[in-house]
Amino acid sequence: MADIVTLVMESREKTGKGENGRIRKAGYVPCIIYGPEIKENIKGKVNMRELEKILAGRWESTRLNVKLPDGTEELCIIREAQRHPLTDIPLHVDFLHLVRGRKITVNIPVEVTGREESQGIKDGGVLEFTHELEVETLPMSIPDVITVDVSRLNVGEAIHVKDLKLPENVTALADPEEVVAIVVTSRGVEDAAPEEEAPAAADVEVVAKGKAAKEEEEEK
Repeated sequence: MADIVTLVMESREKTGKGENGRIRKAGYVPCIIYGPEIKENIKGKVNMRELEKILAGRWESTRLNVKLPDGTEELCIIREAQRHPLTDIPLHVDFLHLVRGRKITVNIPVEVTGREESQGIKDGGVLEFTHELEVETLPMSIPDVITVDVSRLNVGEAIHVKDLKLPENVTALADPEEVVAIVVTSRGVEDAAPEEEAPAAADVEVVAKGKAAKEEEEEK
């Protein structure tokens, strides 16, 4: 489990499209903090370079200690980050306030190991896998990644959600039979059982839970 990253949030007195543009030109990103115990959403701005350092990593599972303008500190995660479609610079970021002891749902990146040992891959098979998995967990138990070992997979074999060994206090929300990783036959490789088509790896639909887009529309 990674250390908690500290991020300073500065006050943002004005809102609106024009003001947000000026904030970005000054090297900051408009942001908002919300959560079950936040009575009124907290609006502010964070340093763009510091934010981009976080977004360059596994930000979905990174816990943040956000220092607020009034001097208080709150434990948060990034729930949504909007980026410019062409330049990819951050436009707006949502922080979800975490309450210790209260479970949350979060998408955790999937990390595959054992590719070199997989007989299926050695035989010319192609590995397909889900890149993230939605789980329910406590704030202090959020894992950095979910590791999936594919070293024992042959062509046509798969690892399902029910096969995963998840950390303590972490529960997968997907169907237990959902495929997480599978080795499929590639073109030019003869299938040992052509009449049986191997199931394709399931796609994980990530539903945006943030409020950044909504706030941007309201501020126009």
